[in-house]
Amino acid sequence: MSLPVVGRCRLLSARLAIAGLAGAAALATAGCAAQPQAALPRKSAALAVPAALASPSLTARQRVVAAYDGYWQAYADAMSSLNAGKARSILAGYVPAAGIAARIRAYQRDWAAHDIAYGGAVTHVLSVRIRGQRATLHDCLDLSHLGVQSDRTGRVVPGSFGLPRLNFYITLVLSGGRWLVSNMQPVVVPCEP
Repeated sequence: MSLPVVGRCRLLSARLAIAGLAGAAALATAGCAAQPQAALPRKSAALAVPAALASPSLTARQRVVAAYDGYWQAYADAMSSLNAGKARSILAGYVPAAGIAARIRAYQRDWAAHDIAYGGAVTHVLSVRIRGQRATLHDCLDLSHLGVQSDRTGRVVPGSFGLPRLNFYITLVLSGGRWLVSNMQPVVVPCEP
């Protein structure tokens, strides 16, 4: 069953809010109704999440960027896991413990609707500022490759994809030697990757 454009826009808005991108939900939905039909992006193969995020060979900036990129892969992998325990385990390396329960509840609603992630976010990091245990990352985020797919039929919901240029400031905190994504703040100003 195909959702009407309005339903798909609501679905996209809900997905972005779940991801901690409440402001992006409004931005994405604003352009959603006029979204033309287009070819679906290819489903990304699972990206290798950097195993050496704390490696001394990486600069502090590289560790922050790797953790942020890893967050988006973990977000999609956890949504596609169809299992709360597995999703919790996947997210644990990328999100502070206090934020995991809400994401699991959101995933459970997705799973009840037989929805899993399709594709992935494409980050375009514009800057990184690190101050002690806190980092601020500026991203021109591309969510046009992240959407929803039915776990029953494998059918992709084309209108569930996000917008290609979302301007965000992301806060990461250093905890247990890992950078964790703790907050995402949208900026309603166009950005260029």
